[in-house]
Amino acid sequence: MYQNIILAYDGSLESQQALLNCKDLSQWEHAKVHLLSVVPYDTISMGHETSYYSEPENKIEEERRLKILNEGVEQLNKADIEAFGKLLKGDAVDKIVEYAHTIGADLIMLGHQHRDNWLERWWAGSIPKALIEHSPCSVLVVIIK
Repeated sequence: MYQNIILAYDGSLESQQALLNCKDLSQWEHAKVHLLSVVPYDTISMGHETSYYSEPENKIEEERRLKILNEGVEQLNKADIEAFGKLLKGDAVDKIVEYAHTIGADLIMLGHQHRDNWLERWWAGSIPKALIEHSPCSVLVVIIK
């Protein structure tokens, strides 16, 4: 059914669980899985109103994400699933949606863990919710308990 799948993957517990679920779905044997990691443009706060872009810290994060991405691709390839890795920079939702349009994805898969604290929920926002609103295709959210 799904032939061109994006798995939003950052190495977190949530995305690792989504990866494991991806490997277990036998109907995806002939699908292409695109592991996608998006590095945000981080800023370092210097007070209430000022911040600056930190190139060295962002480079370290890019290298960390690339290593995790390559390990995820390797896991899928070992499970005989055709997988590719892609690292992008920017807003996660915007980049995932843009990439979905570019490759003609028919499914976006990502992990999500519920947050008990209302402040954590408010601060973190909801990438799954935003993806559902903006995605050009189906979105599968793997809930981690």
